[in-house]
Amino acid sequence: MNKIASYVTIAIIFLLIYGSIAASWGKEIVITPPILFASLLFNLAVMGGGAVLAAYLMYGNDYLRELRFNKHGLFSSILYGLLAAIFFLFLVAIVSEMLGIKEESYLIEEIASSLNIAFLFLIPLIAAISEELFFRGLIQGLLEKKMHTAGAILITSLLFSMAHLEYKATNEVIFTFLFAIILGYLIYKTKNIASPMAAHFIYNFIAILSIWIMK
Repeated sequence: MNKIASYVTIAIIFLLIYGSIAASWGKEIVITPPILFASLLFNLAVMGGGAVLAAYLMYGNDYLRELRFNKHGLFSSILYGLLAAIFFLFLVAIVSEMLGIKEESYLIEEIASSLNIAFLFLIPLIAAISEELFFRGLIQGLLEKKMHTAGAILITSLLFSMAHLEYKATNEVIFTFLFAIILGYLIYKTKNIASPMAAHFIYNFIAILSIWIMK
């Protein structure tokens, strides 16, 4: 019964993620600091809290282990994540420059208009915690029990990139998918969710910092 409740919880989370994208498609969304803060809390509750709840229903007292919270090798896991993100950002910058990619996103511009010091840290931190708990910790973990790791990483990465369709920017979705593969490999290799969380945080932080500097 608890497993059924867990799958229902996961289905509701997916419905909220992709449903909100569908509901906002084709509309111009005005983002103010209060709206941005509320959105961050919503994502933390839905994906972060939802992932923990679903994992607890699925695994009982072993839910933290199954989400791959692991004290062993914590420092090295975080270091690998940081280095991987910086390397990927470097590659993205080179590829974007070579191909002349300058695609802009209305949503990113709206978020940039609400940026301040607090959001500079809150956005990447909450995104890293909530999205990694749900996608890498929960979804990829479940898929790895059903199929080959490579398939689990690819499917999770596809689902993750689809959650970024709201930006309405092709390069954003493509780069997100490629980065998600790295995130998936990090958690598989380190067995520690801290690794993709660290990578996700620094990737978003540097990206948001560049937007904030140029605005």
